[in-house]
Amino acid sequence: MDRFCAFFFAVSILFVSACGSAPVITGAESDAEVVYKEGVHYLGKGKFDVAEKKFMKVISDFSYSKYEPYATVALGDTYFHKEDYPSAVEVYSRFVKMRPKHEKTPWAQLQIANSYFAQKPSDFFIFPNPAEKDIDIVDKAVEQYRYYLKNYPDDGNHEKGLKQLEKAELVLIERDLRVAEFYAMKKKCPGVRARLENISANFTVTTDKNKKRIAKLLSKCQATAEGKKDAK
Repeated sequence: MDRFCAFFFAVSILFVSACGSAPVITGAESDAEVVYKEGVHYLGKGKFDVAEKKFMKVISDFSYSKYEPYATVALGDTYFHKEDYPSAVEVYSRFVKMRPKHEKTPWAQLQIANSYFAQKPSDFFIFPNPAEKDIDIVDKAVEQYRYYLKNYPDDGNHEKGLKQLEKAELVLIERDLRVAEFYAMKKKCPGVRARLENISANFTVTTDKNKKRIAKLLSKCQATAEGKKDAK
């Protein structure tokens, strides 16, 4: 009997502790608001699986509630923080398409770009031949950042979007420069010029280091061209 009581007491303590960890939502106007705010609480605590279930419940059970759009974007945020970027892109993209005028649409659009950019090869700047790696995902990120900046110029995250675009463009500039340097090493100046023209047409070179690399490549090709003339 004593052992049973001790066991019952221990289980009771665990139950109370579990309940005590749940958020207390006060002043809510609806069940939808309660569940949504519970999801926000768990998302902030890093309990992504619980948050996902809460947001899915709002979407499925309270689809006509004003909290459904917020739950949908929050679900995308949950996937983003879980590093399930393809699922995040899917949720955000569907939201932008279905609710182009909603106040959360600019954030969802920016997060589409961030989700693409987060999938870039993590070792891009480390290995000697990263140009061979598939970084098409960064091209998608740049496209989405530009779309966000063009269509939501007054959004509060505009400056963050600009900084993220610059980071993404640096990756693509690096890709083209390394390919150009490879062509220069092989003395294939048409290939060098094609890559530099692509950089000039699509990006703004902002770092002194990259400006020097471009100047060096142009100088090499000019020297090669002059050498060929002298040989004639």
